[in-house]
Amino acid sequence: MGLTTIKEYYEREMYGVWRDGETVTYELLGPDPEEKAAADKPWNPFAIVGGELVRVNVEKNGRRTSFIVHAYLPTEEARSIYPNGSPFIICLHPIMPKDLALAKGYAVLVFGSFGVASDNTERKGSFYDIYPYGKEESEQTGVLMAWAWGASKVLDAVYAGLDREFHLDASASMVTGVSRCGKATAVCGAFDTRFRMTIPACSGAGGLALYQVRSTGKTYDLTGVGGPASYTYGENEPLSCLQSDAERGWFNDKFLTYREPEDFPYDQEWLPILAMDENRYYFIIGACMSEDWVNAPSMWECYKRANTIYEAHGFGDHLVANFHREGHAVLPEDMELIVAYFNWMYFGMDTLPDLAPLKTSVFAGQE
Repeated sequence: MGLTTIKEYYEREMYGVWRDGETVTYELLGPDPEEKAAADKPWNPFAIVGGELVRVNVEKNGRRTSFIVHAYLPTEEARSIYPNGSPFIICLHPIMPKDLALAKGYAVLVFGSFGVASDNTERKGSFYDIYPYGKEESEQTGVLMAWAWGASKVLDAVYAGLDREFHLDASASMVTGVSRCGKATAVCGAFDTRFRMTIPACSGAGGLALYQVRSTGKTYDLTGVGGPASYTYGENEPLSCLQSDAERGWFNDKFLTYREPEDFPYDQEWLPILAMDENRYYFIIGACMSEDWVNAPSMWECYKRANTIYEAHGFGDHLVANFHREGHAVLPEDMELIVAYFNWMYFGMDTLPDLAPLKTSVFAGQE
């Protein structure tokens, strides 16, 4: 069974067709004029404000579209340790530890995924301007794949010259997102092989939670992450929810024909396996408690299965995970580890004395 077969399966049976090959250009629009006004308002985690504005223009087959990226750039002093420019993280939405990343010399490029593809079944947004959703399989791309495409177009813009404009190291690219955008991040890592590191956070069902592994009703000892000694998981997100009117837009039409988790011939561990390469890295983020719906124990099992393949190919250090105690987000503790891990693996900087904390979790041995 080849990886091409698995990739075709995900396109045909779940996420829809991956698109690329467009002409991508960009326009520098200057600092965000709304930044000062936003500073006087209560913080809104969904509002993308500040930074340098960039319009990414995409054209293919006579169709054109565009969307805005907010580029947050580290100071010259912070990035000085990176001689080829700043490593950078493309984010499908704002992330909490942005300022921490900047302080460590990492740039953060944020775009509005919901503008690229509406989070519903309307199939509207920049992606669908170019690739209208149709009745034929070849015309169908779900919203998760469309959001992944948005991150890929931002990377295209970096290669088209944004790296020189913003002093970025074009080859030191990462992509991240949380929850439904964590699902899209995992899809992006599987289909755009240029991303150096993929960081799906709290992705759950349709992301890195295995369809066939449930934690509902199971009890775990979470004292290893500062949690309770006895934590019983409530309901995990079921397949029926992914196929509901609220979420089915994330997928293509064929996905709606599956009735039971056992019906899927391949489970979700193949998403990180599709990103396996000697020059690529994978960093899974999950939360151990207050995330019953997201099914963190299943994401741990996904890591274990994928890691077996990574180890067999000699890439054991290329797949790691951090399951923090609580928080449906990329947390500062995650960012500290992301930077330390990437600096060590890609730049050969610093020292990670022990990878064990990123190769295990509180769920190990409690399966």
